Amino acid sequence: MRLFGKGVFAITLASVLMISGCGAIHTSVEKSELDVQTKMSASVFLDPVAPEKRVVYVRVRNTSDKPGIQIEQAVKQAIIANGYRITDNPDEAQFMLQANVLKAGRANERDDKSGAGGALTGAAVGSTMGDGDGKVAMAVAGALLGTMIDASVKDIYYTLVTDLRISERPKQDVTVTESNQSTLTQGTSGKNTLSSVEDVQWKRYQTRIVSVANKVNLTFPEAEPHLINGLVQSISNVF
Repeated sequence: MRLFGKGVFAITLASVLMISGCGAIHTSVEKSELDVQTKMSASVFLDPVAPEKRVVYVRVRNTSDKPGIQIEQAVKQAIIANGYRITDNPDEAQFMLQANVLKAGRANERDDKSGAGGALTGAAVGSTMGDGDGKVAMAVAGALLGTMIDASVKDIYYTLVTDLRISERPKQDVTVTESNQSTLTQGTSGKNTLSSVEDVQWKRYQTRIVSVANKVNLTFPEAEPHLINGLVQSISNVF
């Protein structure tokens, strides 16, 4: 019986290593190269202007939990490279760029798929071996083995989410009217709705930019410069 038990455990171990190992190897090969993608939620089209009016006011904030992400200077340099001038005075600007880095970090919805798969695979293989208390023990052992195997191979995603508002001055003979509506909560049940309409000096556009980096065992310090490069390129190419 002891020999049979050892034989069953050996078979269980080999099965877990083979099944979980194949999944880990597949992930390692498929995601071995860093993949970075940057997408804008909606396109923004600005009216062309004469060279002397290509003046932009830039203000970039970062309210994420990664205060080290500073992109304002890089954005300014990229906009200058596109033939525009940067100003610190919004009164003389033809265009105004306001951006806020809203979120930076690991993407929760795709975390550790391989690790969970390895644990489940190990538990499934282990649960087919033995009977009674031994069957339970085999299932637990298999789950632990699968988790240990896949712990070294993780399919990691990092994201950088940025809100963007771009404003441009209208032509002299054009009046821009802006309508605002907001709802304020009063206590636990009351609400106040406020509405306002006013003539403004700017035509405003708002969009969101999401950058995603993916690689096996990716770390944020490795992903950060590539995420920033994609974000800066996306913002500056609006002009």
